Amino acid sequence: MSRPGLDTNPLELTPDWFNQLFEEIGIDAEVSGLTAKSIGTGQIGENVRFVFDYARKGDGAPATLVGKFPSDNEASLMTAKMLGHYEREVNFYRTFPKVAGRITPAALYTDYDAETNRFALIMEDMAPSEQGDQLAGCSVAEAERAMDAAAILHAAYWNDESLDTYPWLQGTSVAPPPAMSPEQVAMLWTGFKDRYDASLTPDVIEVGDAYADALPRMQQEPGDGPFALTHNDYRLDNMLFGKPGAPKPLAVVDWQTVGKGAPASDVAYFIGAGLTREDRPKHEQALLRYYHARLQDEGVTDYGFDALFDDYRYTCFYGMSVAFGAAMLVKQTERGDQMFLTMLRRHAAQARDNNALELLP
Repeated sequence: MSRPGLDTNPLELTPDWFNQLFEEIGIDAEVSGLTAKSIGTGQIGENVRFVFDYARKGDGAPATLVGKFPSDNEASLMTAKMLGHYEREVNFYRTFPKVAGRITPAALYTDYDAETNRFALIMEDMAPSEQGDQLAGCSVAEAERAMDAAAILHAAYWNDESLDTYPWLQGTSVAPPPAMSPEQVAMLWTGFKDRYDASLTPDVIEVGDAYADALPRMQQEPGDGPFALTHNDYRLDNMLFGKPGAPKPLAVVDWQTVGKGAPASDVAYFIGAGLTREDRPKHEQALLRYYHARLQDEGVTDYGFDALFDDYRYTCFYGMSVAFGAAMLVKQTERGDQMFLTMLRRHAAQARDNNALELLP
């Protein structure tokens, strides 16, 4: 087979390529024509929806599929290469079947070329599911769906030492050192403050300064809490919410940052950025208890709620580094600016409301 995204413009893929793919994976169909259209607003990768016309359509032949391919933006390409995003996402779908497919779109085809850093994913189309909106925030019911999926993700490899056998997985004992040191991440905060100075209030700057100052020491003092497979960009824009009765109530996408880490970090990141500044304090504790109960339903019985809450407070700063780091490393867009500033403000408020500054080393 030719390798879409590697040696072909994905918008120019032909019916023959998909016919060969369907034959290899056991789908009885003959594609006679297709249309390809870019979708979404991805800042690290580009997404394409393929709509098929069939000369023969057997059971299981999809009406549409979605492909994900490298970004067409040079800054995003360089960031993806430096941070290993494309290789990591492909390997996630290939390696973790207890998660991939259960809370994600099913992947029909994966490919990655280390020399060129080109990749491709061909996945089931989750339409008419609706993408979450980071700026608008979500309802409590939607947040509970996210907590359901988080519990499934984390429980699947809870304290599982096999995670340390994957050098491409962030945070494992065999992974190379992070591409950016804590000191370099802290410097991104300095650049972010300079760029967005007019949009930052003193209370947000105070939290950001304290966190950036503590980052090197936080790296030196890893916590002794549980570890699991973590998404590390667990937010609304990376979630597709199904309509009532859909086979998957929620599909989580964009696994470029998957790693071994503290499960509470995904939870703190989602709750802090996914709920509005007004809604989070009203529902924070209830959502944490909901997630804790779902973890227990999935078989995790050695993690008390008080320990979860302590870990939640300590890891709530992570969302700030994602916001200011991504803002400085990927292509700048108007919506991106709004999103990263909104996330940063919400996480700063989350840290202040939960007295998390007192936990910084």
